[in-house]
Amino acid sequence: MPGNAVAAGRAHPAGGRQVFNTTLDARRPAAAPEPPRPRPTATRNGRPAAGSSTRLVTTWAQREGPRRVLWLPVALAAGIAAYFSCAQEPPAYLGPAMVTAGVVVALWVRGSAAGVWMLLLLVTASIGFTAAGLRTRTLATVMLEHEIWSEVEGRLTAIERRPSGQRLTLRELSEAEPRGPLPTGLRVTVGGRSTEAAALRIGDRIRVRVRLRPPPAPVAPGAFDFQRDAYFRGIGAVGFAVGPVTVVARAAPGPADGLWIAVDRLRDTVAGRIRAALPGSVGGIAAAMLVGDRAGIDSQTDEVFRETGLAHLLSISGLHMGMVAGAVFGAVRTVLAAWPAAALRRPIKKWAAAVALAATAFYLLLSGAPVPAQRAFMMTGLVLFAVLLDRDALSLHLVAWAAAAVLLISPESLTGPSFQLSFAAVIALIAAWEAAARRRRSRLERGTGPLLQGLRYVGGVVATSVVASVATAPIIAHHFQQIPALGAVANVVAVPLTAFVTMPAGAVALLVMPAGLERWPLAVMGWGIDAMLWAAGRVADGPLTAVGVTALGTGPLAWVAIGGLWLALWRTPIRWLGIALALIGFVSAGLGRSPDALFSDDGELAAVRVPGQGWMVSSQRGSGFLRESWQRRRGGTEAVSFAEADAGDGILGFDCDGLGCVLRVGHRLLALPTSPEAAREDCRHADVVVARIRLRGQCPGAAVVVDREELRRGGAHAVWLSGPEVRIRSVNDARGDRPWVVQQLPRARPKPDDD
Repeated sequence: MPGNAVAAGRAHPAGGRQVFNTTLDARRPAAAPEPPRPRPTATRNGRPAAGSSTRLVTTWAQREGPRRVLWLPVALAAGIAAYFSCAQEPPAYLGPAMVTAGVVVALWVRGSAAGVWMLLLLVTASIGFTAAGLRTRTLATVMLEHEIWSEVEGRLTAIERRPSGQRLTLRELSEAEPRGPLPTGLRVTVGGRSTEAAALRIGDRIRVRVRLRPPPAPVAPGAFDFQRDAYFRGIGAVGFAVGPVTVVARAAPGPADGLWIAVDRLRDTVAGRIRAALPGSVGGIAAAMLVGDRAGIDSQTDEVFRETGLAHLLSISGLHMGMVAGAVFGAVRTVLAAWPAAALRRPIKKWAAAVALAATAFYLLLSGAPVPAQRAFMMTGLVLFAVLLDRDALSLHLVAWAAAAVLLISPESLTGPSFQLSFAAVIALIAAWEAAARRRRSRLERGTGPLLQGLRYVGGVVATSVVASVATAPIIAHHFQQIPALGAVANVVAVPLTAFVTMPAGAVALLVMPAGLERWPLAVMGWGIDAMLWAAGRVADGPLTAVGVTALGTGPLAWVAIGGLWLALWRTPIRWLGIALALIGFVSAGLGRSPDALFSDDGELAAVRVPGQGWMVSSQRGSGFLRESWQRRRGGTEAVSFAEADAGDGILGFDCDGLGCVLRVGHRLLALPTSPEAAREDCRHADVVVARIRLRGQCPGAAVVVDREELRRGGAHAVWLSGPEVRIRSVNDARGDRPWVVQQLPRARPKPDDD
């Protein structure tokens, strides 16, 4: 039909002709071509044909896509762990040589994507190895090798206020009468009797008479290494003051120190006004949460918070930084949204993120910038920076870059519980949130009433607490030998109170404090803290508040960590392999035998497990920290003293007298002589002899001999007696010969008054 703008179309399903308006049809965009369908996998008898496994691996790698980059920080951490596990300090050229070799080989095999990716992981691990070695050589902390009494002068760089006094960190040290090399820095405890100590300020140069000793070595093989931690903090000695503190020169407000001096004074002022408005432990908790001053928290309150899994609320970390950033971000954005000219024409979301970033930086300074707060600020800052760049603020990629930045700046943080706990919780929570988000997208959410929303919030808090508790439980078991079984219950009450009452009221108090109007907001904050204390007390009084467990071990913890990362980082069904990897860690921890005896580095304290009788300790007096640490490592099992056991009904194979003790453990005899005469007699019958006296060449009959010199050189010893053969391991056997390992010398410098 000429003149009609119609054209014949496709056959209509009913048999007629479908017509289209050519004018409208011409305006429609051309349909995009359909993507080619993947070719079906060739099969033979229902099974994949040859080469299909390669295609399956390729398909899996393509489906994971950008998730592979999440393993680069894991490789970085693996390289750092390899450095710290070395028995000897590796040469400086080893790390750069591995990086160079990996890059060269990657360029040579660049045609293989899988090969290049594996080499990239190896290069990243080599970078971590190099960064850890460079950090160690750059610090070069001088460690004290024996106990000294001296009068030292130094510059005050840190003040930690405690209920019983203060702990001071000094650098740029000098002695009134030089007797030898001084440590790079020292940390000394000052009692409350020093009247002038309360007026100290960071930057002051002070003089004090002190008793110093090297930082303590691990209490047992595989335990936390205090000496390594002190080395990377620049502290080469610890001790306590034996006289008053004298200020030699007040801090000069120079351009470098003026800020820290002003911040320290501001912290003192803020903490004082908080405790004035909220007396007692409530004020101490408020000061700890707002400015990081824990001086007002008594030991009983601290223990209750630790047992109930609420200790993270007392230290300024990710939770506090996130709440401050979120409160400022929400308040600024709400105010700007009420201004139509700005809300419609300006990026108010980015403006709010910038203000929140500045407020978080100020909060970091106000808290004293402890290491956990620095990591929390870095995480929070990356989230806010992602908002400024219009990127997803909550993603595992963001966490991966934050972890890489922290590890490159301070590689030693990998070995500490703070880094492990914070990133384990964050990774687990984001992975769970991603899984829940995918499930929500697959079905419509029904019901948006207030009651249902409230129930969802409570469920979210419970789920968050459970996920974080499960993710951090192996790390807590490894470092602290206990698991807060009811921590999720306490957190269900404490976390919402902290999020909606305690921290918002505290933030308002800080804002109005210059005007002297902080009492009402602090009163509201006190109500929230009272509720937290009530919840913590109820949970602490319940059964199984904190379950004691034996030390997990570094190897099993590594397997559990790899399994958890495998489960969290992948999205395809291959992620479920992570459960098997974690089970390997738990099974290996269960199969490992704990030692049958532990001995301190001075030989003054011994703990022995006698079959059928439990643990016994040589003394219940003195060495309180060491006895408590050993008790935690054996799962909290109580022990009786040798004297109590000897005065009891009698134990087969146990005998003590004024010259020592003899114990039968399994089919072996352990002797603990205290005199050379008893040692010569015990050497003829005992399988293992451990003495705090010198026995060199005097005990040829015993299978294993550990005397005073061996204890001093190797540190605390662990002995396995119930196995097929006697096995003994010292603290320094586990640590190797590293710059932070101190082998204490037998002599001490005399007191200054003895000269």
